[in-house]
Amino acid sequence: MTGKLFIRWPTTQLLPVLPEPSVLALDNAPYHTQLTDVCRCPTMATKKANLITWLERHGIPVPDGPTQPELLVRCQQNQPKLQYTEDNIIGEWGHEVVCLPPAHPELNATEQVWACMKHHVCSSLHRFPWADLQARLEAAKL
Repeated sequence: MTGKLFIRWPTTQLLPVLPEPSVLALDNAPYHTQLTDVCRCPTMATKKANLITWLERHGIPVPDGPTQPELLVRCQQNQPKLQYTEDNIIGEWGHEVVCLPPAHPELNATEQVWACMKHHVCSSLHRFPWADLQARLEAAKL
């Protein structure tokens, strides 16, 4: 799964039919937390010239003769507030995003449904042929 693939489903299927305003709960999967280009801060791997460009683009004065580590510290001190692409897109549709805390699957309704489904399939399955598994999955949908 990628951020682009993830956002395609809500924008084409979910958001057009979701009553406004709604709250969408997202877990901390990497494709749910894609930083926007505006708030992306340079890293230690960023070249000195690119650090200077980033600072200038954000209206931050660049001192004379700075070292790369000094520039990086200045960038980090002036990093814009974090924004996530998915939050912005969902917000444009008039909805709000709530992020679930990391490592708490018990708060995620989807995880609870999958746990029930897996328990049902495993507890009633004596053999593992594909046809039997499909039949058990269909029976669990009820």
